[in-house]
Amino acid sequence: MAALDALLGICVEKLSALIQDEVAMIRGVKEELGKLQRRMKRIDGALNKVGRERTEDTAWMNELQSILHEANDLFDDVRHEGEKLLDNELPSASSSGPSKLCGLPTFSCFNSIRVRHNLANRIRALNNRIDAVVKDRWIFNLESVKTVGRVASMSSTRETCEIMEADVVGREIEDATDELVEMIVTNNRRNFQVIAVAGMGGIGKTTLAQKVYNNSRIGDNFQVRIWICVREKYSDVRLLQEIIRKAEGSHGSAERVSELLPILCRTLGGRSIFLVLDDVWRSDVWTDFLRNPLQNGAASGCVLVTTRDQNVAMRMGAKHTQQVERMSDASGWELLCKRTYLEEEEDVQNLTSVGIQIVNKCGGLPLAIRVIAGVLTTKEKSRKEWKRVLRSNAWSMSELPEEFRGALYLSYDNLPPHLKQCFLSLCLYPEDDTHHIRDLRRMWVAEGFVKQEEGLLMEELAEQYYSELIRRSLLQPDPHYVDQGWCTVHDLLRSLAQYLSRGESYHGDPQSLDATAISKLRRLSIPESGEIVTIPGPETERLRLRTLLLIKSPPRIEQNLFSRVPYLQVLLLNGEGIECIPDSVGSLIHLRLLDLDRTSISRLPDSIGSLTNLQILNLRHCKFLNTLPRGITRLCSLRRLGLVGTPLRSVPEGIGRLQLLNDLDGFVINADGSCNTEQNSWDLEELQSLRQLRWLELSILGGKCNANSVQSTDDIIDQLLTVTHPRNRAFVLEDKAFLKELAISCTRQTERAEAPPYTEEEISKIEDTFEKLHPPTCLETLWIANFYNQHIPSWLLSSSLGTNLPHLTYVNFIGLPLCPQLPPLGQLPHLRLLRIQDALAIVTIGLELLGNGVGDGVHAATAFPKLEFLNMIGMPNWEEWSLVGSETGNSSSCSLRVMPRLEELFVIDCPKLRALPKGLQQLRALRILTVERAHSLSVIEDFLFITELKINMNNNTERISNLPALKKLTIWNSPTLKCVDNLVALQYLELQDYSMESL
Repeated sequence: MAALDALLGICVEKLSALIQDEVAMIRGVKEELGKLQRRMKRIDGALNKVGRERTEDTAWMNELQSILHEANDLFDDVRHEGEKLLDNELPSASSSGPSKLCGLPTFSCFNSIRVRHNLANRIRALNNRIDAVVKDRWIFNLESVKTVGRVASMSSTRETCEIMEADVVGREIEDATDELVEMIVTNNRRNFQVIAVAGMGGIGKTTLAQKVYNNSRIGDNFQVRIWICVREKYSDVRLLQEIIRKAEGSHGSAERVSELLPILCRTLGGRSIFLVLDDVWRSDVWTDFLRNPLQNGAASGCVLVTTRDQNVAMRMGAKHTQQVERMSDASGWELLCKRTYLEEEEDVQNLTSVGIQIVNKCGGLPLAIRVIAGVLTTKEKSRKEWKRVLRSNAWSMSELPEEFRGALYLSYDNLPPHLKQCFLSLCLYPEDDTHHIRDLRRMWVAEGFVKQEEGLLMEELAEQYYSELIRRSLLQPDPHYVDQGWCTVHDLLRSLAQYLSRGESYHGDPQSLDATAISKLRRLSIPESGEIVTIPGPETERLRLRTLLLIKSPPRIEQNLFSRVPYLQVLLLNGEGIECIPDSVGSLIHLRLLDLDRTSISRLPDSIGSLTNLQILNLRHCKFLNTLPRGITRLCSLRRLGLVGTPLRSVPEGIGRLQLLNDLDGFVINADGSCNTEQNSWDLEELQSLRQLRWLELSILGGKCNANSVQSTDDIIDQLLTVTHPRNRAFVLEDKAFLKELAISCTRQTERAEAPPYTEEEISKIEDTFEKLHPPTCLETLWIANFYNQHIPSWLLSSSLGTNLPHLTYVNFIGLPLCPQLPPLGQLPHLRLLRIQDALAIVTIGLELLGNGVGDGVHAATAFPKLEFLNMIGMPNWEEWSLVGSETGNSSSCSLRVMPRLEELFVIDCPKLRALPKGLQQLRALRILTVERAHSLSVIEDFLFITELKINMNNNTERISNLPALKKLTIWNSPTLKCVDNLVALQYLELQDYSMESL
């Protein structure tokens, strides 16, 4: 069971850390913890020998899982009580007189003895339960348990060998081979073409690619053939060395990419090349690394790619993607016969019936057929033996519902344990829900699914887990988001997760479950309720729930709910129905995640300071919450604090003590000053000690000014800029060595309902504050919203911008009402997405946006060398746009190349823009152009490479012409359009305009 595997790892890791901690130095407790540790390590080692997923004793597995859950809770209790005892201890040297015993006051001493006794007894009881399981001789006889051959983990390295003809069966693969070979050899190979073979793991992609590779026509048409298996974590150097070797060259002692590239060019020597890149996980192995050197070194060529992810093929620019389908029964039976060496006619006839049943269970997946064939070769070729295999409990898919068998389950079965837990957790969310990477990573960390690795935050590891699930096609990224930050789960995969988690996890109305089912649940998600949330069962019953999600909370929750769920680790209460959080929340000492987003609470109980295990606290968009309790600064385990959208007027001093914080949004630099006695904003200096920050959102002037404020707005901002530290506090961000995302925003003018618009002096102060928020060089994403200044911060205008922020990948400016000029963002070497929105003062855009570009001092510089997505939205005064030095789109020694990788351009709500730059017309990468409410654009023409154009509500557009590659044209509500011509490749036309008289 995946849950058992991950839970055991969590317990072993937590127990090891606890034993080394000072809080475990409690007499009678540490000894018992040591015994428990030895037993757990022994269980872990024994299970490793046979594989956790292949043990057949379900009752034993359930018992062990129950023990581990109890142990996990107990470890929290030991730490909690140990910390209290340490806090209460008095120095023994100062203790004197009959009123003190063992360094504690008399009452505390007796109380501590009782606590120690209780903890030791609970640990001893766990050890006894494990001993009882051991007496069943299961643990110590594991070595004798026979296991079936299992599919190798997808995460292990897979080397491609020469094609095994025994795996090649059926007409389907022959037809697919012929089709691909014909496509490859008849192509005009003046440039490299990319052909892709896609499909889920184990379905036969590599076999098909090998058939193509070995085809005689490929050998006749290409001078060089190379097969490379691309590991998930490939080395640039090793990859180049291997290509050179297989092209019959020698790289000698060269160990640098700069040394190997000219060797590769010399080795290829202008010859034609056929390259197979097998098992590609990321498109950049081609787009960012191999494409240019191969095109420079070879006269022509073709790259055949195998991948599990069709998006990878698309991003590599594949001309054609061959989707590998499941095998037919006939082909599957043929493969099984070949792999089991079933040659005698009598044997074939005798075993056909049962053999086809086995093939059916494999779901048409060649990998599954090969694995089960390995089992059958160890058996006698008889119906009796084959039927025994067919009915064996060891068959991992034999009890699954029909829709989950075969490749679908194998995709899950081959996940490593930590990814299995993450995948299974998706069953708790509503069908067709969209998930954000941030919400999932927080959930996985809080649940304990993420194993700590040296040098990486758990949140960063969780993001790697997310990416891995996408690569394995178990999560589907939303194509509207460039960074793949949003995803969905296919209905069938979600159903699979629900099935595999049954008994432990449930999404739905708990009233439909009986008391026994409720008592066994560990995770419960309630999508909707009536007036009150209740969980069936006696009011005094203590449930074993670890996770409780109330996704759309009703007005009330049952009064004693928290006392019934003392072991909760994750609690989500979302929705305006929740108006009050009871003080009893402080008793949930195991709680790791508390999410109260979008609730109507007006206060947090002071008892929240008792949640010393709390890691994630979300209080976003709580519109009635104005004050944070001081207890928040005692949450020493806190890693995430979310406050954005909550109108705080009083915040506690000391947030800088939360040194594990790595994710902080809604940090108020200047909130409402109406309270006479409490701190109404945080000092920037509080950020000094938060050295683990990865994600930070700052709110400047986030409150409403009024005459009752103790300090004026000017006084508060002056205080922010006052130097009271050896370092200027305003430069606090420069030493944030891990900061990845930074968002800085001001309160919108329209939200200052009780105050006049910003004065000139206030605007000047905001500008000064921005000047001091210089980000570190490691920054990857920057958001600036509602920037009420005339001048962009100097750190964005610097001629060294590309050097100062070399890793900046995503930039969003939303709300620049006063800035007449944009910064030289063309100097950013890795910028992929740029969004400019509501830049009201922009009239012209030209060379200032391009800057000096990015260059190596030898070739012509390139502005926006990696920009793929450009959105220009809500710019009502923008009239002119020019790309100086690149009006032809070609590079030259005296001009900039501009946006060579631009794929999508959106121009929306720019009514005065008269023309699009000619330099965009010949950009080869540009495929999608969307123009909406750009009323002054009368002509859209001569874009040679775009394949999709959308025109919407453009009142003065008259002509669309000379778009030779255009395949899809959508026109909505553009009544002045008169001429559409020279669209020779057009395949799809959509026209909606009831006022248009003719075209």
